[in-house]
Amino acid sequence: MSESPDPASPFEGTRTALIAACEEMEHRLKGLTDSHGRIADEVHQVRKLGKRLRGGLAVIGEAKPCLRWISVIGRMLGGARDTHMRTKTWKGLGAESTAPGSAEAAITGMLDLEADAAIRRPPQGVIDWSLAAVDQVKGRLQACTDEELASRAAKGAGQLKRRLKKRLKRALERVQNEDFHECRKAAKAWLGGMSLVAPSLSLPGKEETEKLAGSLGDENDLEVLATWLTTHGFTQATAKSAWKILRKRQEKIRRRSISLIRKDLLPVLAEKD
Repeated sequence: MSESPDPASPFEGTRTALIAACEEMEHRLKGLTDSHGRIADEVHQVRKLGKRLRGGLAVIGEAKPCLRWISVIGRMLGGARDTHMRTKTWKGLGAESTAPGSAEAAITGMLDLEADAAIRRPPQGVIDWSLAAVDQVKGRLQACTDEELASRAAKGAGQLKRRLKKRLKRALERVQNEDFHECRKAAKAWLGGMSLVAPSLSLPGKEETEKLAGSLGDENDLEVLATWLTTHGFTQATAKSAWKILRKRQEKIRRRSISLIRKDLLPVLAEKD
């Protein structure tokens, strides 16, 4: 009686998927030099792809310099998108005012001005460095075999899941901003990386993790806005009403994040695969 063939590994396409992601990033980076006014949207797509690629590289346990290179690309290109998100977050608070002389009107004006000024093509030097970094990563991937990267991905997937669980538990224990930020990064790495290297694999807690990542993203947007306000002199003493709304919104979202971690995500991740 002949033996049935072993089932295909969900990670067998890892090498192909990661190299394709590198090539797509190269294509998108080159396109930034001719975006016809769509800079913010194009940069957003590059950064989204970069996060997935970085997650995929984390799954295979790629060297930290490679992960940093991809992160730096996102940071160098992020100015326009970050400015756009600060403006969107501010207007979402509902704290705007058109009253002459109000701090809120001044904040709106400055944010709009920065958003308009940020819509420009990245310097060619940034594009060139980014392309060189992606090419280095692609070269390392091409030097590996399909079997090697599939094996590394199968091992790394479990490690990323355990890292996420560890950071979620730490956030509940300490309840500090930096811990929730680390949770967000771990969630993005696991979701993005697995969607790239094993798109057919059913992930436990995927829906719950996506909800948490969204909630933590909302928290991060508010904290970024808070930093901007403080840096530009709009402290709680200067813009009391706006800060009251912002802090109330932060507290509400933090409670939602904690509930998602404690009641929804950790119980699912604790189950045996």
